[in-house]
Amino acid sequence: ALAATGALAITTISPLSSNAVDDDLTRGGVPLTPFNGLAFQYRGNNNIGLDASTLNEPSVPYSDFLDSIDRGEVEFVEFMAPSGDAAYVTFKSKEGEEKQSPIRIGEGYPLEDPEGWSSPAFVVKIVKKKGVPFKFTVPGLA
Repeated sequence: ALAATGALAITTISPLSSNAVDDDLTRGGVPLTPFNGLAFQYRGNNNIGLDASTLNEPSVPYSDFLDSIDRGEVEFVEFMAPSGDAAYVTFKSKEGEEKQSPIRIGEGYPLEDPEGWSSPAFVVKIVKKKGVPFKFTVPGLA
């Protein structure tokens, strides 16, 4: 549309297509939410969390951990000091089963990034908000 007022002309352009990237709205298997969306987008942050292929121990994906904590299936979380970049979850045992052993929270787990918003501190907040017992352990002193 073109509108002219005296010597001033204003043009409005309505694009028919968008250059937006089609994505599945997840980062490292974790669904984007208003809470974590900024953390994943901060300064073009490339930190998508822990890559489980670098671990030499069994692990559970961070997204599965989040689902389990929402369902009340998490008994305890142990964060390794100083920053909590390694964390182990103990799931609640089902009736008649033996106590579960702790397992590393793996793929997609947020790692401390001093230049971005990725941090295990967000996981500590989630655990605390859900009322799940947790502790920080200093390796070598445990």
